[in-house]
Amino acid sequence: MRLLLGMTAGVAVISGIALLCLVPLFLLLGPEHALAGNSLEFNTLWIGIAMVVCLTAASIGGWIAHRVAGSIGAVLGLIAIVVAFGLADAGYHQLLAPTTAVARGQLGWFELLVGLREPLWYDLTLPVLMGIFIWIAGSSRDIEQRPIPRRG
Repeated sequence: MRLLLGMTAGVAVISGIALLCLVPLFLLLGPEHALAGNSLEFNTLWIGIAMVVCLTAASIGGWIAHRVAGSIGAVLGLIAIVVAFGLADAGYHQLLAPTTAVARGQLGWFELLVGLREPLWYDLTLPVLMGIFIWIAGSSRDIEQRPIPRRG
């Protein structure tokens, strides 16, 4: 039970941090500053910011998953969830997302958010990097909590 609770806490922390940071920032900047040219692809600045936010969220989520569950199993489960959903999201963005030839100014906010695209390299590497950051944070918490062997 604690394993599932730890994984759920990790997912909630990662999702919460990403949503609470990136959505208001996108709304504040607007599509003019977050997207490249007149396309539906994010520009380099936005990708850099999103990468930092997501990797920070992954580190905190991995630490929280181990903290709540008290085992490395929750960290491994969280990695599996993040990588699976991240690659599924990459598949959606690359294969199923609607491609529109209309100008960005003609789209409403919902159509804009559904049609936004990240570059393929970003979609494929972010889930893997997040898994690595989750592992580093979760396993460091595991090492931190191990009892110190006594000599003598």
